[in-house]
Amino acid sequence: MNNADDKNEYVSLDCHNSTIELPLNHKLKQHQLKLKHTYIRKYSLISIVLIFFTFSVLGWLWETFLQLIVEGSFANRGMLFGPWLPIYGFGGILALLIPKRITKNPINTFIVIAVLSSVIEYATSWFFEYTRGVRWWDYSNYALNLNGRVCLIGAVFFGLGGCLCVYCLAPMLDDWIKKLSHKTVLFFCIILIIFFSADLIYSKFNPNVGQGITDYSKSVVTYISDSSIDY
Repeated sequence: MNNADDKNEYVSLDCHNSTIELPLNHKLKQHQLKLKHTYIRKYSLISIVLIFFTFSVLGWLWETFLQLIVEGSFANRGMLFGPWLPIYGFGGILALLIPKRITKNPINTFIVIAVLSSVIEYATSWFFEYTRGVRWWDYSNYALNLNGRVCLIGAVFFGLGGCLCVYCLAPMLDDWIKKLSHKTVLFFCIILIIFFSADLIYSKFNPNVGQGITDYSKSVVTYISDSSIDY
């Protein structure tokens, strides 16, 4: 029973026809400690590899879905031919390496991931265009974009997605991976690495280009050449 002088709120639990009352703030603290224990962990190398591929595939599915919604057509997004976008995988793994003093605050985590993802996306876009002369994405038609390589709405989505990965998806995947036998997860890692490596080598000489992938933009060289012509 509640004491008249006790200012704490209580929550009642029914246990074998008897009622136990615990302070509500105590229950909240227990929930916070449980959540903290869930996402603050040390990931094994095998878990990192499988999480990388999982995030890469999820990124591919996400962009394919957007292509279907916006353009009404299917396109195998990215420079590679497999159903993965490694930029999402690398971004997700880097999000897991954010210092724990930052991840204690979800708002700080969101800001750091949004900024970090934008830097990675900008650098990747510049590198591909510099080395290949082609853009695999272009945000020129989006508000608050920077040279068409990054934009505000993209940073927001990356921030939200990164928080989802840090606090929910990665811990869930890690728990699931730990339930599997070591031989099973090692086998999957080897198979994925072999296919991914083969895709990287093939795509280096035959990058994935075409409708819905690179046809919406021009290379820097082509753009400068076209704009310099007098009509």
